[in-house]
Amino acid sequence: MSVTARPYVKPPRHISDRGVAGRLRLGRGFSECELSKAGISVEKARRIGLPLDLRRRSCHEWNIKILKEHLSKLSETS
Repeated sequence: MSVTARPYVKPPRHISDRGVAGRLRLGRGFSECELSKAGISVEKARRIGLPLDLRRRSCHEWNIKILKEHLSKLSETS
């Protein structure tokens, strides 16, 4: 079984942090926006086993890059 790609998200901001995002953490799944910008439909993402979090509204460039790299690896092995 192959290791699937995982997204990175910003942790919730606390008032004591004053809006400064410290580091990234592993997320639950990719958002619809990230999937569409990488050229993947939700149905295709489910077929290839990508984790989805359809509640997320954010769209991070680093996750789009992760998705594109994962797709290129899948196309090389197929």
